[in-house]
Formats: sequence, structure tokens, C-alpha cells
Amino acid sequence: MTSQGIDVNTDTITWALPEGAIARLGRGIVGPREFSPDGKYLLVGTKIGLWWYELATMKPVALWETERGMLSALKFSSEGALLATGNSDGGIKIWDVQNHRCPAKMQRMGRFDRVTELVFSPDGQCLASSGGRYDAVYVWHLETGEQVAKFTVDEELQPHHPPPAIPLAFSPDGRLLISGTPENTFSVWDIKTGERRAHLTGHSAMVIALLFSPCGEFLTSADWDGGLHKWEVDKLTTQDPQPFITSMPEATKVVPYTYSADGVLLAATASGKTLTVWNVERIRKVATLTYKETVRRFRFSQTGSQSVIGGTDTMQIWNIGDPAPQPPAIRGHHSVCGSVKFSPDGQTLAAGYWSGEVHLRDVQELKLQTTFRCESREAIRSIDFSPCGNKLAATSYDKIVRAWNLEEPKAPPAELTGHQASLFALAFSPKGNLLVSADANGVLGVWDVEHDYELQMFTEERDCSWSIAFSPDGKHLVSAHEKEKAQVWDIENGEPIAELSSNRPRDATQYKGDDRQIQGILRRLEKGSVDKGTPKVIAFSPDGDLIAGNVGGQIWFWDTTTYEIRMVICLPQGCGRAEALTFSPCGRYLVSGAWWLDRLGIDKVSIRLWEVTTGKNIATFWSHPTDIQSLAFSPDGTLLASGSYDGTILLWDMKPYLFPIEAH
Repeated sequence: MTSQGIDVNTDTITWALPEGAIARLGRGIVGPREFSPDGKYLLVGTKIGLWWYELATMKPVALWETERGMLSALKFSSEGALLATGNSDGGIKIWDVQNHRCPAKMQRMGRFDRVTELVFSPDGQCLASSGGRYDAVYVWHLETGEQVAKFTVDEELQPHHPPPAIPLAFSPDGRLLISGTPENTFSVWDIKTGERRAHLTGHSAMVIALLFSPCGEFLTSADWDGGLHKWEVDKLTTQDPQPFITSMPEATKVVPYTYSADGVLLAATASGKTLTVWNVERIRKVATLTYKETVRRFRFSQTGSQSVIGGTDTMQIWNIGDPAPQPPAIRGHHSVCGSVKFSPDGQTLAAGYWSGEVHLRDVQELKLQTTFRCESREAIRSIDFSPCGNKLAATSYDKIVRAWNLEEPKAPPAELTGHQASLFALAFSPKGNLLVSADANGVLGVWDVEHDYELQMFTEERDCSWSIAFSPDGKHLVSAHEKEKAQVWDIENGEPIAELSSNRPRDATQYKGDDRQIQGILRRLEKGSVDKGTPKVIAFSPDGDLIAGNVGGQIWFWDTTTYEIRMVICLPQGCGRAEALTFSPCGRYLVSGAWWLDRLGIDKVSIRLWEVTTGKNIATFWSHPTDIQSLAFSPDGTLLASGSYDGTILLWDMKPYLFPIEAH
């Protein structure tokens, strides 16, 4: 195994960065995990790529497959010479592990057909894959990359909701492929003829695991509710009824299974911090572990002697039967980053995660200084510093606004209650005397910061509020909604005073972008076939003259004296929707961050820098592999932070673009 030419002593924040980025915070949301057959490495598939961890030290030694990332399945061949990776787009790659080459690539044909299971044939010549739907199971020949077989079930059997994964297993002789099918069944397919040899029933819930015993004489099938059946391999195609073994005790519905080296079928159940490994057929506890936090991840090694376990952002190796996991732990894999903000003095970067955590990092060293946790662990979608920098507030899905005093970081936060729906946005006023929160019912809460966050008012219910922004003088607040027009409020009395125009301009000079797009919009306007626009994300310019918002595949600018549209930027093809916006501190530029769309066929989403006066796109960064949730400039405009659905934050050096003379 090579380390891809990377100096393993270098800090991983600089590994495989996109062009223009100077650092990455976080290693990506954890997906599939796999032990190498030689017992030396743990592989962790994430949304940014494939991490190789050395088991002896738990240190990362390589990062592969960063071109697209979004890994959803991993599988080694039996000897470990080949590795198959699958991603959320349906892409599959075969890797020569020793030489770090990719000799073959395959593609599942369904639109956005996430690869969920991969399995090599016993002779190592073929690979089978299943996806996020029952519509097709594919088999490929590895040497040629050609499709050997495709198995489908009747369309009328397709369930309304796709399963989390469709289990696969080759028969020991490699002639048959067994796969989960709808209606709590599994099927036996003939590789050579493409026919379904058997359709096996007996389970009362969806089949989630199929395992052959090491002796090759039995197949065990397990379902969502913990029910297991044991089948004789030479009778699989007879469709004779097979005996029910047992139901898993202690009742978690989905459990991992494996066979130990001596042929014992093992399963694991997790309840809070307690993890139990069972001998399935004897319904006997093999080992029990009390972990330091709620167990959220578990994966057996190939022999069943080890497992990787983890909580919110840690992973450790447990030698099953030992009283405790083996130190050290893997850290740095976080959940979705919902919001990023720089402190007013530019010394601290804060990030709010969907795990309910807020991380504060020193901007110079990029080291984690403080972690604040919402006890409910509800998703954080918005955070903000007070103007003087001594307070930090965060929203949460549990309807509570939390505000920490940064001068007393160990003190519990103030908890502001009263909202009746999940919270999506908040903002301190420019003077720091008020904090405004917005929820899914469209209610704005106004809190008096100077008097222990005393509630001043709640507004009436409206349409869901996605985003809010204060005018620089603090007198007005604008709120963006799910369906209704964006609303401008007089913050002193909580009254709405205006709506942002939703009428697309008919003057071609107000549009910037591709001429064909612009002419198409104008033609549709003449025919009356263009819907009115409502932004989901909103931002005030630093001088207070403009409000920017995203409307479909466009960015609109409103004049703050008339609230009429001043300019519309039509986003380029391949850009997707601009779901994150922020003005540069100088106000001359706007940055937009896109969401990923499967129909665009792109590997990375774009961050675009726009000149506000001309609407010109002066720089484009191909950044994260999936949706950008939040953007923030440092107060001096030299750094841009982008937080993504991939669980990472990228930092970008903006000096060459915002200060080109000084940069040279």
C-alpha cells in the first residue's frame, strides 16, 4: 500500500485540497468502513474521499479517491489485492491496492443510483453491486469492465420507499448471486443465464443481510426486525421452506452480522452506550462493552475478532472481549457543517454542526479551542457572534436558542425558549443590543441581549423563515421565506414595512450572464410563463444600499430605497442553485456557494466571486463534492470559509482577488 506520495507527517488539513484552498478543517462525514485483509489498515469512506488509517497508530497515512468523493460502499477482494469503491452517483472504481492504480471503472445506470453494496466473486473475476433501489443488480467482469449480467425485479413489486441497502452474496462456487428483493424476500440468480432460480420467502421484514458460512454449506438471511433463517446451500433453488433460527434480543432493528474464523455467526446490538456481541444461534452474549458515549458506528473485521466503534466524532478499535477499546482514537470526522462565522476581531472561526456541536478554532493555528454542545444534539443551522465578540448564539431543531458567554466558556449557555417550531436562522443586531431568531412557522423572536435575553416580542406566524439579515444601521431586518415574498421589518416595533419585489425585470440591461439564458427569460416573460421569485437566502450589503438573494438559478439584487430589483445575475450552466451568499467586507464583491445537482454531472460544486457593480464572475473555485451550506468572510476580507454538507470547512485565500495590487 502506497501513501500516494503524501508526506504522512504533514498535517492532513493540506491533503488533496482543491485549487485555491489553503486548508481543510475536518475529514468528512463517515460512510462505509472496511478492515484490510492483512489486518494493517482501517479504511474510512467519507464524502470527501477514502482515508487509510494505520491500525497500530490510528494515524492517517493516505487519502484516495478525492476526485469525486461521496463514497457509499467499500469492499476488498479476498486476498486484499483489489479494492472496490462505490459512490453516491452510482460510480464504481476498482483499485490495484499495491500500485494505487485504477484499472477499471463502472457506472450504475439509474439516475443518482447510490451504490450501497459491493461483493467480489469467489474467484475474484467479477464484481456485483446493488444500489439504493431494487431496480437492478449488476455484475461486471473486472478484467474487461464489461457488464456480465443485470438482474431486475418486477416493477409492480417495487416498494414506495427504497431500502437503506440491498444485501448481496455470491454462492461459494460463484455460479449464483443472492440478493435482497422486495416484499421481505430474497432471490437467487443464475449468473450465466440471467434467470431467477428461486424467490425465497419466510421473513416478516425487509432482508438486510445474507451470509454464507465459512464451510460453504449454509446461507443465513437476516431481516430488519432481527429475524434469521438458515438455508442449506444445495437446496436454495428448490424453494423448500427453511427453518427459522431466532430473533435477535435487545431489539435494535438493524444489526451488523459476521462469521468468526471458527464459523460462529456473530451479531452486535447497541443500546445507548452499551454494545453487545452475540453468538446468534445460541443466543448467548460473547462480549459486552460500555463505551464513553452513545455508540453510533460499528463494523466487524473480516474474522470477527475486532471491530471499529464510534460515537459522534470518534472511532476506536475494540478487540472483542477486551474490557475497553484500544487507544488512540480517530478524531476529526464531523457531521454536516450548517454554519460558519468569523469573530469580529478575526481571531476565531466558529462552526455549527448538525450533531449539535459548535467548534471554535484559532484562525492562526487552526487548532480546536472550545467545543460547545447542545444537550439534545439537535442540528445547528445558524450561528452568530455579537458585534463585540463576547457572545455566540446558535439555533437548533429543538426550538431553543442557545447563547454562550465567551468570557466564561465553561458556564452553561442561556437557553431562550418560546418558539413552537424548529429554528433555522438568527442574527445579532449591529449594535449588539438585540438578538433575532426565526423559525419554521415564520415567527421572529426578538430578545433583549442587555437584559439577560429578555423576550421583547414574537411576530405573527407567516411562512417558514429560512434566512434573516440586519441592515447595517440595525433599523431594518429582512427575512426570506419558503413561499412568500421576502419581508422587510421595522425592528423597533416588529412591524412589516415592505416586501421585496418578486417581479422579474423586462429590461434586458438589468440581466447579467449568458445572452441565450437572458433572451429565454425575456421570451417566457412575454408569454407570461415565468413564475414570480422568492429568495431562500438573503444578505445585506455592508453599505446598506443592496439586498442580495438567491432565486432559482439566479442571484437578485434589490435597491433598499425602493425594494425593486436592480440587477439579476443568471448563473452559468453547471452551477446549480446558489444556496449560500455573503458580501465581502468592502461591499464590492458577493460570493455565492452552490448546491450539487445530479443532472449536472459535476464532481465539485462551485464557489463564485461576483463584482457587485457589473455582475461579472471574476473567480470560480471548484470546491466541495456536495452542497455548500454557509459562507463567511474574515473581517479584513483576506479569508473566506465555506462550510459544506460533506462535514468539512475549506479556507480560501482571497487576497489575490480582493486585493490584487497588494497580492503582487
